[in-house]
Amino acid sequence: MIFEKNILYIWVGGSCDYGHKERAGGGAYIAQTFESESKDSAKAKTIDTYTCAEFDTTEFKMIFKAMNHALEKVGSASNSNSELAVSLPTFSKIIFLSNVQYILNFEKPDNVEVKILPYHKFDQQKEVHDMASNAMRELRKNPN
Repeated sequence: MIFEKNILYIWVGGSCDYGHKERAGGGAYIAQTFESESKDSAKAKTIDTYTCAEFDTTEFKMIFKAMNHALEKVGSASNSNSELAVSLPTFSKIIFLSNVQYILNFEKPDNVEVKILPYHKFDQQKEVHDMASNAMRELRKNPN
């Protein structure tokens, strides 16, 4: 995969503990940009991260919640004078990246794409899954 300049890449992932009665789910994203075209995902600059977790849900719903949060944050940042808006360049498009085929069902605006990548090839895939799992564990430890 070639990572391009002026595109916001958002790695998304989730986790769910299906074995529990009240089932907890977690979602997360890592938003990154590249200074120049790259084949190496390690050359990314992280500009935002997010985690969420809820009871009585699934990882897929939490992934979609994280994706919606990313679009709301980028959209509201580009229409404001917030610190995030100042740090964000203008993006030609946003690409969500995951190893989960389910995200292909995400209803997205025209400037948004979804790509499925192998889990083992990119460190961000494992990192975002770990973030979602940790959010879920924190919810279990502190349910209020």
